[in-house]
Amino acid sequence: MTEEKEKINTGRRQFIKYGIAGAIGIGVASAVELPILNNVIQNDNSQITQLNNQIATLKSQVATEGEMQGFLTLNQNERDIVEAVAEVMIPSDNTGPGAKEAGVVYFIDRMLAGSYGKGGNMFLQGPFVTPQTGSITVQGATYPNTQKTPITYSGGTIKPRLQAGTAYQYAFNPREFWRRGLVFLQDYSKTTYGQNFEKLNTSQQTQILQDLFDNKPTNFQGPTPAELFNELHDMVVAGFWTDPVYGGNIGMAGWKLIAFNANYWGDDIGLGSQKLMVADTPTRLQPKSLSDLQKLGGGL
Repeated sequence: MTEEKEKINTGRRQFIKYGIAGAIGIGVASAVELPILNNVIQNDNSQITQLNNQIATLKSQVATEGEMQGFLTLNQNERDIVEAVAEVMIPSDNTGPGAKEAGVVYFIDRMLAGSYGKGGNMFLQGPFVTPQTGSITVQGATYPNTQKTPITYSGGTIKPRLQAGTAYQYAFNPREFWRRGLVFLQDYSKTTYGQNFEKLNTSQQTQILQDLFDNKPTNFQGPTPAELFNELHDMVVAGFWTDPVYGGNIGMAGWKLIAFNANYWGDDIGLGSQKLMVADTPTRLQPKSLSDLQKLGGGL
């Protein structure tokens, strides 16, 4: 029995080794299945049942760890760039940690792996018309006749603002938008300063981002430099102030920086929104995340 128990423990150790190796970066590996272990204990059904339960528990634990620390879509090069951009935009200082320490890169990674990255609400069918300057002529129709008559617009097309839905004129989703944009950013950094963006000093990194904002780089072939900057900025800010359940704002660093109590109103200590609004003296509440509120048994 001692020898059989040692076989079980050896099998379990192998599963842990394979499972954790596969979980790094992408979550729990699904390729490691029970047949690997059944060869060891195939003649003892009770031991198999017991080991199945232990494996299920282990998978759950590794899955949770992967969700908290692993990456779902960004590769190593992309993570380095995104983390460096986040650090430049919201650096840490004597007032508290910045976007890098708050784990903004995890938030962006999860958003790119979900509906945002997949363009869940986007219509990605053509035709795609990029803004044009100068006189352009398009086919039209003279009402009520059906004969098509060319129409000339001397002022070109309307140039929509960056965040307008009509500004996105690409046949690919936001995940590909980021993939292409980060490649262009890295190439521009190498051409301008001879190094990867994440290896530049803060002054050089800031200038690169300023160039993107000014739409200066010419190596971008969609998205444009300004479009990439707009997404980088908005997602870094969102990741710094989101609820930690979405991957960013680790330790509620962003909320603490601006003294934001989030959805917590002190109900568990006899306060609440109504009492706080009519109180003679202000009360500064420490923020609590959605996870914290769930542990307290409360809600929003």
